[in-house]
This record gives sequence, structure tokens and C-alpha cells, in this order.
Amino acid sequence: MTIVIGVGDRFRRDDGAGPAVVEALRGRMPDGVVPAVTDGEPARLIELWAGADLAIVVDAVRAEPSRPGRLHEIGPDAAPRSGGAASSHALGLGEAVALGRAVERMPETLRVLAVEGAEFGWGCELTPPVAAAVEEAAERILALLARRRTPFEGRDLA
Repeated sequence: MTIVIGVGDRFRRDDGAGPAVVEALRGRMPDGVVPAVTDGEPARLIELWAGADLAIVVDAVRAEPSRPGRLHEIGPDAAPRSGGAASSHALGLGEAVALGRAVERMPETLRVLAVEGAEFGWGCELTPPVAAAVEEAAERILALLARRRTPFEGRDLA
């Protein structure tokens, strides 16, 4: 199983980038790829990705210096913990990775696509630079999914 997980809160401006990317991917992903959205709570993330061959997590991050809309592809060991300035959640992806490893419920491969955000207060709209990055993030994910499957057999290459 392959899963694409959008992490975030659609009611906190740029924190909704992950769910917006998953929405942009609907109907465009290969058969067998599961779309999901969650608030980023570690136990929910672990349940979503447990047993997956590939889990792609899309999340908004804060960065210094900030360049809203910039995309970062990071590995699970670089996933931010809540103690750092990068996470936009009380408990972050880094805690989910640490807990997933401790309870042996990690996907075979975890890829993280982080979208730099600008505003995380209340509101339903993404800021313009983050909204503009949604399609680029979706295209990167589609390219990754295409590289992992052969057109003839539909099986993972990794």
C-alpha cells in the first residue's frame, strides 16, 4: 500500500497546506494510492502509515529565514520535533517518527514534503505564496509515484 497523508488544520491558514495538496491530488494518483488527511497527532499518523510500503507526508512548517511557499523534501530523521521552531503543531512529525520506531509501526519508506508557511492564525485561506506552492507539491508527489511504479506491471521498483 502507498499512502499520501496531508497533515494540518484547514482553519489555521497555511497549516492547511498538507490537506490542500491531498485535495489537489484527488483523482490524479495511480490506482492503489490512498489519500488521507490528519491533524498530525502522532498516534493517528502512525495508524495511517503502519504497514505501508511508501508513506508520503505533506506538512506545513515554519522556517528561519522564512520563504513562504518554498518546498523541502526531507527524510524521517530530519522531521522536526515540537521543541524546534519548524513544526507548526504542538506535537510534530518528529515525535510520530520516534514513536513509530519505538512500537515498530513505521512504513517501509517515509518521504516528507514540507511547505514553508507564513501565517498560522485562524482563517480558512492559504496565503498566496503557499497557495501557489500547492500544485508544485502535487506535481512532485505525482512524479515520485510515477518513478516507483512500472507502467506494465504496476509494482514498486524500490
